[in-house]
Amino acid sequence: MLNKLSLSARITAILITEFILLAIFTVLLTSESISIIINNNSLLVNILIVVFLILSTATISYILITPISNAFKKSSLHISLLAKGIIPEEVDNNSISDLGKLNEEISSLSSTLNYYSKVINTIGSGSFIKDLKPLNEHDQLGIALVNMQKNLELAHHREEERGWIVKSIAEIGEILRQHNEVNELGDAVLRFLAHKIHAVQAALYTVSEEDENMYIMTSCFAYNRKKYLSASFKKGHGLPGQTAFEKATILRTEIPDDYFTITSGLIGDQKPKCLLLVPLMNEERAYGVIELAGVRVFKENEIKLIEEVAPIISRTIYNIRINERTKILLEQSQRMGNELKIQQEELRKNAEDMQITQEKLKATNEELELQIDKVNKTQKRMQLLLENASEVIGIYELDGAVRYLSPSVFSILGYDQEELMEREWEKNIHEEDLNTYKTFFNELTSTAHKSLTLQLRYKKSNGEWIWIEATGKNLMTDPAVHGVVINLRDITVKRKAETEERMRKNMQALSENSPDLITRISISGRITYTNPSIQYYTGKTPTDFIEKDLDSITETDSLVNEWRTLLETVKAEKSTITKECQIESPEGKRIMQINAIPEFNESVMESVLVVAHDITERKLIELEIQDKNNKISESITYSKRIQNSIVPNTDLLTKILPDSFIFYLPKDTVSGDFPWYMVKGDNIFVAAVDCTGHGVPGAMLSLVGCFLLNSVVEKNSNKSPGELLDLFDQEVNTTLNINDSTEKIKDGMDIALCKINLKKKELEYAGAHRPLFRVSKNELLEYKGDRWAIGGGTYKNQTNFTNYKLTIDKGDEIYIFSDGLPDQFGGPANKKFSPNKIRETIMNNRGMSMKKIGSIFQSEFDSWKGNSKQMDDVLLIGIKF
Repeated sequence: MLNKLSLSARITAILITEFILLAIFTVLLTSESISIIINNNSLLVNILIVVFLILSTATISYILITPISNAFKKSSLHISLLAKGIIPEEVDNNSISDLGKLNEEISSLSSTLNYYSKVINTIGSGSFIKDLKPLNEHDQLGIALVNMQKNLELAHHREEERGWIVKSIAEIGEILRQHNEVNELGDAVLRFLAHKIHAVQAALYTVSEEDENMYIMTSCFAYNRKKYLSASFKKGHGLPGQTAFEKATILRTEIPDDYFTITSGLIGDQKPKCLLLVPLMNEERAYGVIELAGVRVFKENEIKLIEEVAPIISRTIYNIRINERTKILLEQSQRMGNELKIQQEELRKNAEDMQITQEKLKATNEELELQIDKVNKTQKRMQLLLENASEVIGIYELDGAVRYLSPSVFSILGYDQEELMEREWEKNIHEEDLNTYKTFFNELTSTAHKSLTLQLRYKKSNGEWIWIEATGKNLMTDPAVHGVVINLRDITVKRKAETEERMRKNMQALSENSPDLITRISISGRITYTNPSIQYYTGKTPTDFIEKDLDSITETDSLVNEWRTLLETVKAEKSTITKECQIESPEGKRIMQINAIPEFNESVMESVLVVAHDITERKLIELEIQDKNNKISESITYSKRIQNSIVPNTDLLTKILPDSFIFYLPKDTVSGDFPWYMVKGDNIFVAAVDCTGHGVPGAMLSLVGCFLLNSVVEKNSNKSPGELLDLFDQEVNTTLNINDSTEKIKDGMDIALCKINLKKKELEYAGAHRPLFRVSKNELLEYKGDRWAIGGGTYKNQTNFTNYKLTIDKGDEIYIFSDGLPDQFGGPANKKFSPNKIRETIMNNRGMSMKKIGSIFQSEFDSWKGNSKQMDDVLLIGIKF
């Protein structure tokens, strides 16, 4: 044992110590701050290596040499030296035998240390050993050196990248200092950055000075050339706008296929693999965006370079714009300064001239003050006169615009002067007088010094209409006026008095010559006036009644009693009373229509004007007309009973066709439309007939049509509906024109005729102007009639009536109708009911019973017609099989 520790333990202690020292050294070398100093100072590297070797040697000596010395103390040599007094202590003899092994291990350790010393010197000199490996898996020192070299290589690589960035920032700083214009600066910066990071395309967007949310392309660089492109993005729109909005770098390596393609003679057509957008931030605001595109993915240090130069570029752009604005302001300031100097010189000269003139003006001021005082007094007097004048004086331009109005306009019309300036004056003229006023004004302006007068209605500020008299004179040639002068005077009272006087005279003249009995009775019951007609109705002259009280007149009791009753009624109700009465006259009994009209003075009723009109002859005529009307009504009512006895109703039709209805609504008491049916063997004939006109003429024609149709079908029931209509047309034309008079009867009728055979399940149809609607299998089909009527002569291009033959299925529905239903006006827009609404009602209610559908049609028709007048007779027949 060497000092109670084995040799292997000592060596292990040496290695551990060396490893600790090496680890400390490695940490120092890999520290970023210390590595910068070491890489720039090789002397410091050498000092660190020497310190490491000294520490290593001292450690080895302490751990290894000291135990050897202790072993030597116990050897025979040590004992003899000790006996001679050379050394005082003893050496352990048992340790001498280990010296040989120790010597071998020391030699091996020494060679290893020499190898690692060279390795450390090589690394310290800044070189790195390729394929550096530990001697074995237990070589902790070798492993530590390998890790140290890796860390140093990484630190060296980082320092190189950092140095590249620092150098690039310095270079771009120099570029930024060389330019003071944003576009030129953008071109230079993009060219430099594109070259530095091998970008094939670059663009610079700067914030618009007009709109801070808009970013405009300032510069564009691609394929080593400046590009003259233009683009703009709103903040948040597009990648540039998104970058500015988020204020953060955007790196895209997955580029859409349609973004753009790089075409080059060297690299062919390639799509970019990387797109980098960096915001130009300054004081938390994005002043712009740099966009770079490359055919390879940008390296981390290249991205970091762009991010570090972005704030510098942003501040430079901000400063350039500030400088540009400052330069503009400075130029403006200098220009204004020069102008100010010129103006100051002019002002100085003017001040000298002013001083001279002031002395002259001072002499005249006293005289002017006296004149002004006189003028002011005159103006005050004039102002008082104008304000209190009974007329409004106005001065007008040639185009009718008001230039001046006197202050009296407020007291007369209620307007301030400013309210009627320019063309506002004309807005208050009554619309019926406006054209007359314009003609009046045009005549005034046509001739100098011409004078005209006009009366018109004008609305005051309180809304009251008054009459004004306008007297105008053309003074355009007078330099003091240079306008059209119009004086306005309120003549409402005067005109009212003239009107009343004129009306009184007219009333007097009318009253004196009127056949009506006109009497005025005061509120106290005194007769103040009666016209000469009183003599016809009483046999007495007006003087027998005027200025007499009603109670004092004993004659003509019936007339006077009516006057008394009317006077009391009007006094109580204070409104006009109209009534009819009968009075005794020299000509016998007369029926009079009397109007008693109250007459007011302001709000107090003064008298009652009684106008009695003789309606005796009119009443006799009315009674005669009423008697004749009663007789005609009785005849028409009886005609209706006759027509109803001939025309079938729904009850008769349902006996042969159970599921059917007839909606029949004549316009008048009797009708020109009529439903018709006949049964012959297995055939059922049904028709909807619409004769020309309505009322009595239509009813008479319907009776002719009914009897003729009965006759034709009775004799020819085996024929088709088309053939029957041909025969029916001949019969009607023959019957209506049997006397061969020169005046041909053009009246006729429209018809829809059906022949139904339930056993054969067949239906035949023919029509004159009237269609047939058929619902089969939830589909509505329309069969149109021919375009000529029955009767009325022969039509142009008329041929035989068209016959339709149909097969009947169970559940089929048919509808035939006259034109009274579709032609009825009404509804929200006052339009016709129309065939379309008939179709719509049929389809909306298909499948229901015919009785229900008939009720729905009647309700729809009443609702559609509303308060409108019924236009024509209405007939609708529905049958379900």
